[in-house]
Amino acid sequence: MRTSRLSAAAMLTVGSLFVALALAPAARAQTWAIGDTLTVIQRPLQNIPAIVLPGATLTISCEAPPAATGWAASLERGSFSIPLTLQSATYSASTRWWTLVAQVPSVPVLDLYDLRVTTAGGLNDLARQSVKVQAAYPDNFYFVHITDTHLPTYLYHYQNGADTDSSTVISLRHIIDDVNIINPAFVAVTGDLVNEGELEDYLGKRYYSRAQRLLREFKVPVYLTAGNHDIGGWNDTPPVAGTARRDWWRFFGWKRLGNPPAGAPARTQDYSFDYGPVHFTALEVYDNYDNWRYEYYGATSFTAAQMAWLQQDLAATSRSTKVLLQHKDFAGQLNLSTLGLTMSLAGHTHSNREDATAPYDLLTDNAGGTNRPFRLVRFEGGQLNARPTLSAGLDGQALTMACLPANDGAHDQVQVTINNTHPERFANGRIKVAMPRTSSGYPVSGYMVSGGTLAQVDATSDPVICSIDVDIAASGTTVVVVEVAIAVPVDGALPAVTRLLEAHPNPFNPRTEIAFELAEAGPCRLSVFDVRGRDPATLVDDVREAGSHRVIWHAEDAAGSPLPSGVYFAGLRAGGYAETRKLTLVR
Repeated sequence: MRTSRLSAAAMLTVGSLFVALALAPAARAQTWAIGDTLTVIQRPLQNIPAIVLPGATLTISCEAPPAATGWAASLERGSFSIPLTLQSATYSASTRWWTLVAQVPSVPVLDLYDLRVTTAGGLNDLARQSVKVQAAYPDNFYFVHITDTHLPTYLYHYQNGADTDSSTVISLRHIIDDVNIINPAFVAVTGDLVNEGELEDYLGKRYYSRAQRLLREFKVPVYLTAGNHDIGGWNDTPPVAGTARRDWWRFFGWKRLGNPPAGAPARTQDYSFDYGPVHFTALEVYDNYDNWRYEYYGATSFTAAQMAWLQQDLAATSRSTKVLLQHKDFAGQLNLSTLGLTMSLAGHTHSNREDATAPYDLLTDNAGGTNRPFRLVRFEGGQLNARPTLSAGLDGQALTMACLPANDGAHDQVQVTINNTHPERFANGRIKVAMPRTSSGYPVSGYMVSGGTLAQVDATSDPVICSIDVDIAASGTTVVVVEVAIAVPVDGALPAVTRLLEAHPNPFNPRTEIAFELAEAGPCRLSVFDVRGRDPATLVDDVREAGSHRVIWHAEDAAGSPLPSGVYFAGLRAGGYAETRKLTLVR
């Protein structure tokens, strides 16, 4: 929030961090590398991700020459790559964008993925953390609203300490720590991501690059909209007018906004998405301080094109619950009732505003503040319920996870103590615990969990990562114990949990036995993936009874041809359960 330099200075009285304000810029304390600028992929992006289910389609928007050929796309996670099957690739002369439609395959790990797109002509682009693959859209979920992070500092570039102060980075990291345990469906950040949108290239401060990297520390999808600090541009900052907005286009999209084609006339970044039965619309917001392109933007948002697009977008959705994400209605243009909105989430004022009557017009306090505020919004029983703003706390101890012994993958048993001082229950909490593959020289046959539910075992990494769903009690302590299992179950006894056991032998040549246990009867699929995510063999794809099952694999593909030496992964899916095991074939 800011309308003048003077009012900003008046705001910088929060704590002892902001008492020394000099007018001369300090020497740079660090050199920052430039971040990931947009090239080919325009959507999904890190800041406008796609949340998809296996078997569904993923739409990818790209900027490339009309003559581009040989399109290919893949999901990547570390060194693991899963090729996508493209159903179509079409170019629009009106919008000057390519639209790729790809089918999402079954993946060995349900998680956030990077998206890579290439062409035969050598185009190659990677959009990090832009695709989340999950099993289903839940009937009840919650998401987190954050606004006004003002990274990396509330100090302006000419003030003493601006080059070394990172107080708002610390504040956001405390919130990130809480969010990654709370495990919301996604995070919505509504503007003022950075404090000065013109300080990317100027003095090498790289504000956008640094903020972009910081957002990657979230382990859930993040939807981002622009605010006045991001794109407004201060008329007394040395970079030329329009620098802030152009830099937003460089890092968060889209390149065509400066000179849009006839089929995409809007000069602002506005978008929408659906999550289950809820429709979300995000609007760019600005206060045009440097009067750049006044003929298009005027003094403040929203443009006539934005308002027309908003009305069309809301009219087009079949969902009755509609949420607007925006930074601030500067000119009083929004009538939530007339637009048919259920809720608006905004910020800018650095304060909370609650609203008990629909349509809910809510403000959330500034995340860059020392109290580290964020808001939880629940969707339960078909209704939205915005909870009072929570605080990650000055010391970051509002929600903590302590492991004994260390969470380093070297121990057969790890006890995780979650201490939650928030007055909220987080039923969808998730923690990740590293566990060993072997115990006392014996292969681990599985992992047992008390105090939570083993949701997924990621054997594509070393050590193995166990994802555990935890119902975190409000204002209390929740204890989870994870331990290895190496004993073979007694014949005839039904397993207590569904799990994929370690293959024997492993490494192997060419025969190995893959065992799994089903706690209840139902459809299940046991497949083998290679390191590129391709599925050369499906070993089980039918309904199985509860109990223990074993399958012999002779290292052959679906056609019966022998596979070469290398690393493979056995993946089991049964209901909402998914688990993988690493296999090593040595011929």
